[in-house]
Amino acid sequence: MEVAETAVADLRCSDLAVLLARAQRRVERALAEAYADFDLTAEQWRVLSVLLDEPGQTMTRLADGAAIPAATLTRHVDRLAERGLVLRKVHAEDKRRAVVALSPVGASAAREIRARQQTEAVARVTRDLRTVLETLP
Repeated sequence: MEVAETAVADLRCSDLAVLLARAQRRVERALAEAYADFDLTAEQWRVLSVLLDEPGQTMTRLADGAAIPAATLTRHVDRLAERGLVLRKVHAEDKRRAVVALSPVGASAAREIRARQQTEAVARVTRDLRTVLETLP
């Protein structure tokens, strides 16, 4: 099936879960070029992106924000920490928990990737998705 045929098939589908999965796949494919130069996976980019928007998050909150299962998140954060892109510190109030933040190198990379992704089409889709998410329970 060609790209144009796939796009038409996407529009014919009436199942929300399928449409969302297809939209996610297409958006990630379109944005992948921006973070591929930094040798990042889609999941690793989501971690950096969430931390750019909201620095210093617990692992639980970061997993939720980046839409990554907690068990998988640890592996991604470990790899990002090994590369010097994130810092992991002990939570100030609960020594059993960790807080993750971007390192200066990670913040710089995340800002550059975000700038590469900021096209009008991406901005429009982002606005539309925020609107839809605000209406859902």
